[in-house]
Amino acid sequence: MKQIVKTVPPQSLTEYLRKHSNHGWEKFSRPEHLAVKGELGEYLREEQGFLCCYCEEEIVKGICHIEHFKPKSFFPELSLDYFNLFASCNGCGPKGDMTCGMKKRNLYFPSLLNPTDPTCETRFLFTADGQILPVDEKDDQGWETIALLGLNVPKLRRRREMVWQEIENLRSIMPEVNFRRYIQLRLQKSAKGRFCEFWTTVKYFGDG
Repeated sequence: MKQIVKTVPPQSLTEYLRKHSNHGWEKFSRPEHLAVKGELGEYLREEQGFLCCYCEEEIVKGICHIEHFKPKSFFPELSLDYFNLFASCNGCGPKGDMTCGMKKRNLYFPSLLNPTDPTCETRFLFTADGQILPVDEKDDQGWETIALLGLNVPKLRRRREMVWQEIENLRSIMPEVNFRRYIQLRLQKSAKGRFCEFWTTVKYFGDG
């Protein structure tokens, strides 16, 4: 899980809340406010380098959603709190492959690791067959986060395995100095503000 560094909310959301301080998510989602909601979604996607806040797959407008880390059904007062809002993939796939915000749904799990947690990039390790596992086998929060978000479903394991194999092949043919430079460049945002998919998998391999 890549750490998300949140800074300040988009100006359009700030203005909306100044004018409608008593509104919740339902009113915010009405047709007359869709422009502000759309800007919020784009702001969150850009903030995350266009990666899902949980699984790190690329998120594309129209097949992602605004995720409430603390569900609005349990925490209505946080439904428009910028620091509780993220962009998540829709987690759709074959039966058994549901992931991320769509798997978590509107349930509250106190044990879920927040993507803003500074430790989230170092809590997990990755294996050659695409698994994500806690670095510390006694890290109950790590295990629960993986299970609650479906981070080890087959589709994600396959895709992480492909990333691992690609990088391993490059490492076998590149001088170590060049390989390290390649990893550093790959971990940077592109000119279009995008991070590479499965960023922490790439980082873990590069650090190894």
